[in-house]
Amino acid sequence: MSHGLPQVAALLAGGQSRRMEGLDKALALIGGERMIDRVLYRLRAQVPQVLLCAPHDYGTGATAVADLADGPAGPVGAIRAMALYLAAQGADGFVTAPVDAPFVPLDLVTRLGEGAPVAMAQCDGTWQPAFALWNVQAVIMALPADRCVQKWSLRRLGEELGAVPVEFAEAGVLTNVNTPQELAQAQAQIASESAGSGAV
Repeated sequence: MSHGLPQVAALLAGGQSRRMEGLDKALALIGGERMIDRVLYRLRAQVPQVLLCAPHDYGTGATAVADLADGPAGPVGAIRAMALYLAAQGADGFVTAPVDAPFVPLDLVTRLGEGAPVAMAQCDGTWQPAFALWNVQAVIMALPADRCVQKWSLRRLGEELGAVPVEFAEAGVLTNVNTPQELAQAQAQIASESAGSGAV
């Protein structure tokens, strides 16, 4: 790993999984393992420390950082809570990825960390704001308590912080699994890839 790249990744795992018909996406089985374990493995191959933005650790042993009561609703609340947690550790920045991204790139940290202190993935020119590099102090300064009552999105936060776009042109690497149908498609893709590699 090159000097200066982020040393911390945070897995966004605190969502409600509303479109998964009651199934917690983190626990969905894909390729014979829980989705959270698959994504954690791919992030741990890139950084020394991976944390969870979640109310509990899902039995992974990773430190879970829950949203704070005075933070914004949604994933921006998770980003703020993680920034405050990491500020106490002296960390400068962290990369995020969502728990429902079973094909998260193995060079995500390298590519996001090569440029500005805040960067955000794009695919075909469309922002993918859950895949991003955040500067700890910039996040904290942008989200004092009195601004947390506003309606925030990851895209808005990225824009306020001047996020630099990083294009990921490879098909499917930023795929999110949001529905049972998308889960079935991802399971089929992984099964096909496994069969192909076994045939070599």
